Amino acid sequence: MPPFGVLAIVLGLKMPDTPIAKLKVRRQKLADLMPVNSAALILSAQQMHRNSDVEHKFRQNSSFWYLTGFNEPDSALLIIKTEKETVNYIFARPKEKEKEIWTGYRSGPAGAAEIGGIEQSFLFSELKPQLEKLLGGLQHIYFDFGSENYISLGIEILDLVRQKRIYQITSTQNLLGELRLFKDDWEIAQIKVATQIAAKAHNLAREACKAGEYEYYLEGLMEGFFRQNNCNWAYPSIVAAGQNATILHYTNNNGILKDQELILIDAGCEYNYYAADITRTFPVNGKFTTAQKEIYDLVLKAELAAIEQSKIKNATFDQIHEKAVWILSNGLKDLKLLTGSFDEILEEKKYRKFYMHRTGHWLGLDVHDIGAYQESDGKSKVLKPGMLMTIEPGLYFDPENSSINEAFRGIGIRIEDDILITEIGCENLTELAIK
Repeated sequence: MPPFGVLAIVLGLKMPDTPIAKLKVRRQKLADLMPVNSAALILSAQQMHRNSDVEHKFRQNSSFWYLTGFNEPDSALLIIKTEKETVNYIFARPKEKEKEIWTGYRSGPAGAAEIGGIEQSFLFSELKPQLEKLLGGLQHIYFDFGSENYISLGIEILDLVRQKRIYQITSTQNLLGELRLFKDDWEIAQIKVATQIAAKAHNLAREACKAGEYEYYLEGLMEGFFRQNNCNWAYPSIVAAGQNATILHYTNNNGILKDQELILIDAGCEYNYYAADITRTFPVNGKFTTAQKEIYDLVLKAELAAIEQSKIKNATFDQIHEKAVWILSNGLKDLKLLTGSFDEILEEKKYRKFYMHRTGHWLGLDVHDIGAYQESDGKSKVLKPGMLMTIEPGLYFDPENSSINEAFRGIGIRIEDDILITEIGCENLTELAIK
């Protein structure tokens, strides 16, 4: 397997430079959304323990990373906007040689400031006393108190905010969701690396698939390919053979692959914190049964139609789902898996017996990325260039559902691609994965 740099060249992708200028633009856009005399405080992720003295692999808070490019725990970003100026402050762990010997290099406050192009820096231990000084006279603070990180610190900060008589407290996600919804050119470059590596991993799993093998073998094959190419998984892989595919978030991955059954693989990698999310379903032995082919063709038809819908100028997020639902419902009626008039099926949402999730979600730094699905007037979000979403219709038939033809019981099929909205329609970033 070639090193990542070689693979990047093979894929035709230019490795982008460190985007300090991009980070500055993002922070300025956030400040532009903030009212005068306000502050935004974003905490990093914490280093989490797995068990005993074993730690989980560190993964930075997505919004903190988006604004700072800084990849260490025990850090914080503070943006203060007044009538006179907007100032950025970063807080980070101290450089301690003895701890660096055990757990690796630390940038220190000055290094953190240099990485992100930030004006002022302090030790993380100085966060509360600095907030005491800097929050005076402000009227609004953006802070995610509900985060799982730093619960006790969050309580202390909230008490300090109240002492400063700042009574307007808003989640930073309210502002950052709209900013992160639109990917810039640097972000798209990262995502294209992730999607193409993930697509190649799916193709490897397809080639290695055979009856008698185990789900975990394909999981290991794919995730090993991720690591060989400088990526981590973006979410726990779903490798679901047979009726396991009817469990939407199946992650045991310890079942055996059987002849004449399908296997559903929902797996994606994360490059530089940007995620890919791909699902493919195919026969273990390479040949569909009649019932499997009928359902697969129906799901594929719905997916392709939903992708075409995303190309229409000013299409909405809901219209993508509605297009998939229309096709799936019509096909289920033709197959006599749903009864009643077509209007009744849609109005009563009878299709939800077999299709119980939405047709997609935003994708980016988080596999289910932040960002509203509705406009400020409550209408469905209009798709615009720079937005990135998944399109993933599926059908799932309970193996114990005696009300349907036995040939369909236990079938679970989902097909998912990552779609970038562009000026001229859309780009399927995962079409390299065979379907």
